[in-house]
Amino acid sequence: MEGKQCVFLDRSNHSQPNTTSPSSTRPVLFLLLGIGIGYLITQVLVWPIMDLKSHTNRTGASTPLDIDLTEEVRVLCYVYTKPTNHKTQAQAVLETWGRRCNKLIFFSSRTDVNLTGSVELPVSPYFRESWLKTKMALKYLHDHHLNDADWFLEADDETYVVMENLRYMVYPYNPELAIYFGSPGTVMSRAALRRLVELSLPNPSKCEQKDAGPTTEKLRECLENVNVLAGNIYDSEGRRRMYLIEPQARSNLFLHYNSKNWFWKFLAYRTQDGIFAWSNYAVSFHYVQHRYIHCFEYMINRLRTFGRKQIVESLPPKYNPGAEKDLGAQSTDAEQEIPADYAY
Repeated sequence: MEGKQCVFLDRSNHSQPNTTSPSSTRPVLFLLLGIGIGYLITQVLVWPIMDLKSHTNRTGASTPLDIDLTEEVRVLCYVYTKPTNHKTQAQAVLETWGRRCNKLIFFSSRTDVNLTGSVELPVSPYFRESWLKTKMALKYLHDHHLNDADWFLEADDETYVVMENLRYMVYPYNPELAIYFGSPGTVMSRAALRRLVELSLPNPSKCEQKDAGPTTEKLRECLENVNVLAGNIYDSEGRRRMYLIEPQARSNLFLHYNSKNWFWKFLAYRTQDGIFAWSNYAVSFHYVQHRYIHCFEYMINRLRTFGRKQIVESLPPKYNPGAEKDLGAQSTDAEQEIPADYAY
């Protein structure tokens, strides 16, 4: 019996002529026609009815959000690091919360092709941050990026920031209002940065001119000496939203009040003990090792509780300077409070 003719040519038979019959090209034509029809159906009928709202940032990553403030509240994040931390702490920031900044800059003593956004400053490679480095970074931001963002977040490479909650905290305020929130980690408006660099840093009567020493207290004094307002970092329940330490250390080492402990001495206002000290809308945590930065990312942005009813959230009203004196205490009562008989 005569065998069926194969549509495909036998490549091993070099003597066979390189021709095909019209019927052999028909399946290929039908395949291409099907692909074209499928593409048209997808573009015309499917894509318009799909919810593709997403959060896009400098790195191109996307996360679906119901209330997306990424473009309305533009935040430039600048992170202090040092060469020995580039591959660990700084890389962890780059791969996690730093992706949700509108722009991310790492200030170090040298640039690094493997650390996107790194900027070299002529400072010691042995210290992550110093007052000299802070002043140089602020001047760099003022000269090169003043109009690239509405808010400027200062952090070091041991910080984890919940960017969505940061934007929620500063949302009521116009970036042309000179105001700052912090610390640890300080976020200042565009007007505050402009006033700091142009009026405070060059003036010995307003700002420390010596380069040595820690940054936090000096930065606060330089801001407030040119009438930059200090925003309230506490929520409506009196709980901090920017934390000096991370939750594990807070729960294990600094759970209960101790007047002799450095942690409690640092706090201007004593907060609640135990789990009640944590805000539902925390903004930042400090002294977080790189391995835990990735853990935070998973727990906050990926882990879900099945069956839990989603809370209804809304944005706070815009700040009216003549209406109230309390800067920044937004209501977080949309989420039910932790019951009093909780484990802590």
